[in-house]
Amino acid sequence: MELKLFGFIEEILNTLEDMKENLEEVSEELEVFFEQLLYTANKGYININTRVKSRKSLKEKIIRNDYYQKYDTKEKLFDNTPDIIGLRLECRFIQDETEIYKFLKKCFSEKVEEFEDHYCNPCNPNIILDLGSKQPKEQKNGIKMYRIDGKFLGGRKNINFEIQIKSLVNIFWSEIEHKVIYKNYNYVIADAFYKDIMKAINNSLTTIDQQLLLISNQFDTGDTNSFDKREEQLENLLSKIIYDIFAARIKDSIGVLVDFRKSCEAIVKYVLRNPLDNNIESYNHNLMIGVDRLRQLDQSKINFKEQIVFEREPIFQSKCASALGNHIKECMNEEFQWSLFFRVLFEIELGNNVEDFENFIHYYTEKIYCKIASNRLCSNFTVEETQSISDTLMLQFVDIFIKVNSVELLYDNVVEQIIRKMNIVIDALYRNILTFEQWEDEKDIYLTLLELRLFTLFSVDIKPEKVLDFLERVRYSKSNIEMPKGMLKYIYKI
Repeated sequence: MELKLFGFIEEILNTLEDMKENLEEVSEELEVFFEQLLYTANKGYININTRVKSRKSLKEKIIRNDYYQKYDTKEKLFDNTPDIIGLRLECRFIQDETEIYKFLKKCFSEKVEEFEDHYCNPCNPNIILDLGSKQPKEQKNGIKMYRIDGKFLGGRKNINFEIQIKSLVNIFWSEIEHKVIYKNYNYVIADAFYKDIMKAINNSLTTIDQQLLLISNQFDTGDTNSFDKREEQLENLLSKIIYDIFAARIKDSIGVLVDFRKSCEAIVKYVLRNPLDNNIESYNHNLMIGVDRLRQLDQSKINFKEQIVFEREPIFQSKCASALGNHIKECMNEEFQWSLFFRVLFEIELGNNVEDFENFIHYYTEKIYCKIASNRLCSNFTVEETQSISDTLMLQFVDIFIKVNSVELLYDNVVEQIIRKMNIVIDALYRNILTFEQWEDEKDIYLTLLELRLFTLFSVDIKPEKVLDFLERVRYSKSNIEMPKGMLKYIYKI
């Protein structure tokens, strides 16, 4: 015969199921209300998450907290379960948690006579918060957290909800702590040791939060480039997180630890990409997606010894992208650094491998194309002629890329140097070439100049005869070109 406990639980869960539709509607109303309330608060708020308690979660709570002994009816149990609906208000720093709590206390200022210590906001009197208890509340693990009980009034029955206010650091830590300690029912011999380690990790994360806050505050004090500086700090932090996530797995997989920090930086730049627009909202949106994706990564499925498989043949949007993409595609299953870069990239991005690859090649070529100063040529050439010259220079760059064949060409600092060298060539072209016919006659000089400049940048060996031939062609042309200093060493060898 089944214990009465399970019959009682089943009755509770059936009631929860009957309430599901109403709970979802209330959850959505709460989310909209608090999002609108906090949107203009300027208190570090960045996101809100809501959830309705699941059958499994409620069942665990009833058994874990002995609710079946404390409350003899389902009505009493629902009245005393504080988090039937849960809201998590996410903010940047731990300090912002306090600011958001103070803001809520200020907004919920009208006392509700029916419930002790409960207050409402005039904009929606059906949403009330218990602001009489001491905050932040200490949890069983000893860590303090802002956790506010609330009620949604209306309909046949009031619905309890709980608000948690958490910074990015505390979200990251609590997710791990919740699964490793709080809901880990396996008997662990060194359980106290693990709890001590988790507390130590929390202390370290709190220190990191304070350091990031100091950086943020420093750049908030009148620096016109403050967003760029904070952006750089956040990107560095994300790069380190990616490196830490994958480094141990790489060592387990291939037996050695590989330094791929620069690859991580390039991947972060790509994940937060928007090469044509510096919109802060788009950047913040991509940042949150990136952080959320890192939390969801299943490292157990990553094998760095396996070849990368595409679901179909890649389709590229230009001749330049096609040449570049096909070269990298061949390299990634033959050379480890190429394989490592795209293995990590494909794990972080949400699409399938071939779509992620197509998007990256398009992003990379557009990033360079948009930053070369081809618009300078418009004063000497028609739009079609300028387009033709730009395409020819880009194809030459891809040809050089294939010859150099290094994953370093994807790194952001290297891309900036490439663009600078290409713009030097374009500037020389602008000063010397006045007609398209002249370009057709002398373009091999400028394509060779680009090749020599980039080969010098990447310390690629150049045959002295090639340099001498280039100098001869320049001497007999109408162009006045400044020779790269790095080419002198090749002339001395002749």
